[in-house]
Amino acid sequence: MAGLIDQLDNLIAELLAGSNIYTYLLGTALLGFIGWTILDIQDADTHPLLLARQAQASYVRQPGESASFRCPETPHGYPLRTGLGVKPAGTPMYTAGRDGDLRDIWRRVTGEIPLEKGQASSGTAKILSVFGKQDITDHSIEDITKEINVIGKHLKDHRAKRVAIYLPNSVEFLVALFAGAFYDFSPVLIPYNQPHPTLIELLNRANVDSLISEAGAIPLDDVGKGVSGLRNVIWAVEKSSRHMDWNEIPEGIGGKIDISVWHQLVQDQKNGNVTLPPDAGKAPNVVFLWQEAVGKSAEFVEFTQQNIAAATGALISSLPAAHRINASDSFLAADAFTSSYPLCLTLAALYSHATVFVNSVAGPGVDLELATRSFAPTIIVISAETAAKLHSTTTASATSGLKKLAHSVETRTLTAGRLPTDTFFSRLNAPTRASIGTTPGKLRLLYVSERAGLNTPPLSSGDLSDLRIYTKARVIYALTAAKVAGAVTQTNLYDYRREETPSNKHSHFGVPLSCVEVKLKDTPSHKTTDEQSVGEIVVTGASVAGGEAAIGVNGRLVGFSDMGLTDRKQVLSVRTILWLMSRLELVFSVQRPSAMIPQPTTPGRSQYLMYSLSILQYFPALVCVCVYSLMLP
Repeated sequence: MAGLIDQLDNLIAELLAGSNIYTYLLGTALLGFIGWTILDIQDADTHPLLLARQAQASYVRQPGESASFRCPETPHGYPLRTGLGVKPAGTPMYTAGRDGDLRDIWRRVTGEIPLEKGQASSGTAKILSVFGKQDITDHSIEDITKEINVIGKHLKDHRAKRVAIYLPNSVEFLVALFAGAFYDFSPVLIPYNQPHPTLIELLNRANVDSLISEAGAIPLDDVGKGVSGLRNVIWAVEKSSRHMDWNEIPEGIGGKIDISVWHQLVQDQKNGNVTLPPDAGKAPNVVFLWQEAVGKSAEFVEFTQQNIAAATGALISSLPAAHRINASDSFLAADAFTSSYPLCLTLAALYSHATVFVNSVAGPGVDLELATRSFAPTIIVISAETAAKLHSTTTASATSGLKKLAHSVETRTLTAGRLPTDTFFSRLNAPTRASIGTTPGKLRLLYVSERAGLNTPPLSSGDLSDLRIYTKARVIYALTAAKVAGAVTQTNLYDYRREETPSNKHSHFGVPLSCVEVKLKDTPSHKTTDEQSVGEIVVTGASVAGGEAAIGVNGRLVGFSDMGLTDRKQVLSVRTILWLMSRLELVFSVQRPSAMIPQPTTPGRSQYLMYSLSILQYFPALVCVCVYSLMLP
């Protein structure tokens, strides 16, 4: 035995004697690669089983329908979220708070209602308007409050009850919305850029008596003649056009319509009262239009204040505490305020004292690079059309082989359950990024909304994974519907999974918000069985107009069998590594000299060789584990 060890010792000595710089470089590279593979094994952002079982099913289901599914935040047996949980100053911490409405949201913006304990803020939210490439206007919250009083009092004095807001995303839009809550009129939110005949038809169907619109956006003579019930018009005039006279009344409508100009009303009351009127009963409803595209037929949906408050509160609480919207965030709605999802997220940002950027470049299919070229938002909400456009343009620019290699490396990181971060290698060769904002990498959350039943482009899980790499942000994919304020469901913040689905199929939409529960009702072609839950999606809860609504599309429950093999491979790989580590620890514990037996102070080469041989017997297993982990999708 001693002779065999001496022979091996001489063989290793001869091998090392014949080494040169190339063998050292190759050995160093091999050891570095193996070491990097081992050190790169990190925990996922969340446990895979938390993603496997996200929604909670009810214990009983009725014939002809599936079980009811809820968010884990409000499990069965507990009430659904019904509002914001507003706690005025001096309210004890243990109280639940009241549901609240738009009036409470604005009082939170002004600082009259304080933030929750532990949240930092400058005292109020911030609202900035973006005009073009360089012009950004910071609005004083006190001035906006004064405008709410001026516009609201003017409309109340003219006995306005249903006011059409025909504006792009703007501060005037938000002012008119909040004024309706304080001065008892119902805002009717009409998507901008409608053809004139369609706009007249929508105004008649909405039965409005007042209109707030951009000056020059519509011909007043046609509207005055076509809308019989219209009595008041307020023009919102851009600064560059305020030298013109906008009070002129066209011939043929006489004194039937009262014409006012927004900035003149505000100027006349520049020393007016800043104090908001006290709450007097229930705030009026808000009317939304569900429309596939401008110029097409629309469905009118009337949401109560509780619907909007419940949706806003659920969107706030849907994020983990560490990632919730806060005062350090910069928020941009790159989708129109006339859709309930971007509007409720904007209200959530205001309620959380974030800095809200308002840009008229908003709507389905906008150029996100153009909309963010003068500032750097941390949170953006966009439509599915905009997300598809961003994905296609960025993918088309990724033509280099090195860029594709870097993209595949970050895709592997996402598949392993981690959001990619900047590393030494990514700085040397970063994948293709989308140009969003003036500060690359500042964006942290990207909300994408899918409008159920409309002709919107589907986004697969692969598309969403690519968007995470292009934007360096977490992506939340939401399913929205006409009669549900906010969203029906939205994906988990940490859900980076890629499904084996065709590119023209939607990714899954996550779990219901905490204000609703979802079930699937049987249709002639889709039946729920013990093996699967399929059918028409029916939503019940505090954010649903009328309390319950079928959204008109079919869905299916995605269970553990649809997860793929990724998570189980990761578990197997981790178990193998843990087994290997335990065996190496066993080797060291067996070969380590005992403290009870005297040992020489300087071990000889043969003893070190015995240690090396004992460890090297597990070296092939270590290499196999490293190669196996690299082969994981």
